[in-house]
Amino acid sequence: MSTRATRYREPRVLRDRRTHHRRPCSGEGRYIPARMYSVAATAKLTGLTPETLRAWERRHGVVEPLRDERGRRLYDTAMIDRLALLQRLTERGHPIRHVAVLDSSALQDLLDEAAHTGYGAVDGLAEQMMQAVVDYRIDVLDRLLSIAIATLPAAMLVGQVVAPLLYEVGARWAEGRLSIAQERLLSSLLRVRLLAVINSQPRERPPRLLFATLPGERHEHGLLVAALLASSAGAPLLYLGTELPGPELARAANQLRVRAVGLSCVDAGLSEEALPQIVDLERRLAPGIEVWLGGAQAESLVRTLAMPRIRRTTDPAIIERLARQA
Repeated sequence: MSTRATRYREPRVLRDRRTHHRRPCSGEGRYIPARMYSVAATAKLTGLTPETLRAWERRHGVVEPLRDERGRRLYDTAMIDRLALLQRLTERGHPIRHVAVLDSSALQDLLDEAAHTGYGAVDGLAEQMMQAVVDYRIDVLDRLLSIAIATLPAAMLVGQVVAPLLYEVGARWAEGRLSIAQERLLSSLLRVRLLAVINSQPRERPPRLLFATLPGERHEHGLLVAALLASSAGAPLLYLGTELPGPELARAANQLRVRAVGLSCVDAGLSEEALPQIVDLERRLAPGIEVWLGGAQAESLVRTLAMPRIRRTTDPAIIERLARQA
């Protein structure tokens, strides 16, 4: 009989009345806990996709699942708990290659420390970051932003840190109280850090969402935020950046057979120019591909266009819900 630790044959089951665990008869191999979970059930319980689960096992050895007589992978509750911890930490920006080597106790300690550091100070983070921008303290800004990304769920990061910070930057810019250099300092760092989180997601599945802006629209912050929310919700996506011609965007979307194309329309001066571009994009997209429109001009554009496949997605909760369905 094979002695490989990760395989077993389904034994005649005895009932241990004290532990209520199933256990194999003597001599039939490795102890098998009573409650085991399939790949699909494990993915659902941990918030991971089956593809991510397989990739983490293959590349990082995060857990060593058992296998039944048909070779199907099985996971016990300890593995479920460990995978859930890893999922929560990677969601907060920790690279899987860094945390995969930690035991479950260390993972929990890291999560507890992150929660204490980040959640406890979240109310003042945006203000501290704004002051760092004013003082040209890129080191302080980067440290605060990294803490926020590493410790906060995406929705909280957006709603309580990034959005208030961007609002304050916009207000100060409009009043002439913020220089070009100060605005660029924030924009460049924010782009680098958010893209790092977006691009850290596994690439086992083809993109289901594309994010871009159309020609003329250079504002990128809202697009980055939407992509971050979608990525954190588990949707595989492709971020293409600003000012992508509509025909090119449609060609990529059709070839990849994505669920939706996410656009950001912020500049009020470009609304009239954006209308025919969006109409042309919608016409070029294959049946079943939606256009998700965000940004300050989204509501008026969606109302004017009144096209079934174009929907407004300015609410973070809506973006996350749609992304989970992608």
